Amino acid sequence: MTMNDETAIGAFARLAEISQQKGQFIQRDKFLLLTGIAACRAGCIDIAARCRDIVLAHNPQHLIRRYDSLPDALRSDDFETFHNQLERFCTFEKAEYLLSEFDIAETTTSGAPQTAEELLNFLNSTDWETR
Repeated sequence: MTMNDETAIGAFARLAEISQQKGQFIQRDKFLLLTGIAACRAGCIDIAARCRDIVLAHNPQHLIRRYDSLPDALRSDDFETFHNQLERFCTFEKAEYLLSEFDIAETTTSGAPQTAEELLNFLNSTDWETR
């Protein structure tokens, strides 16, 4: 995993957590999918799988259910339009900007999960249930 991959995964995961805390579950799911897509690019399939599972637990009818995994979705031409919409929703640069606006950029780089194992533990330990 490269530093850019790690940073993107961490930034999108942190924005998913913030969205969860604010009760913004649609945005949370988008950030979780962006986390999962970045994880796929980094070869962290277990993180991608956990992100997919969280989204489907909240929304069993989500488009992602058509695919057995996020890597399968990314290989599908049918998923490409949705993938492009997600990337327009929030690029990595926009994620960094949002985190700086929330004044938590320091938290993202120091207190947030830094390794794939730490991020997977974070995804598994956080209460992602909708209230």
